[in-house]
Amino acid sequence: MTALIAALAAVLLSSAALAQSLRQLPDDMVVTTMVARGGASVMLGERQVMLSPAAQVRTAENMIVVPSNLYGSYVVGVKTDFQGMVNRIWILSPQERAALAARKK
Repeated sequence: MTALIAALAAVLLSSAALAQSLRQLPDDMVVTTMVARGGASVMLGERQVMLSPAAQVRTAENMIVVPSNLYGSYVVGVKTDFQGMVNRIWILSPQERAALAARKK
């Protein structure tokens, strides 16, 4: 019984690690800071920008968050659509920020 519990725990831990490592971030995204106040616009760095009507925000756990429910300050990766509006935002985990910083060196 103990072996079964240990095996199950190992599978669950490896699944969580695998899920974290599977997140693919685009190479051409722009990394910046974002301040969100629950509206249709956000502060990216020093600029206030409107979000695309189809904007998608993903948390560090890769869960989708409705932009109107997002409050706070984050380090993010951002992509724009063909009209130049922000349509994809990835809130970066500390591990992703470190990996991106190492990749730039």
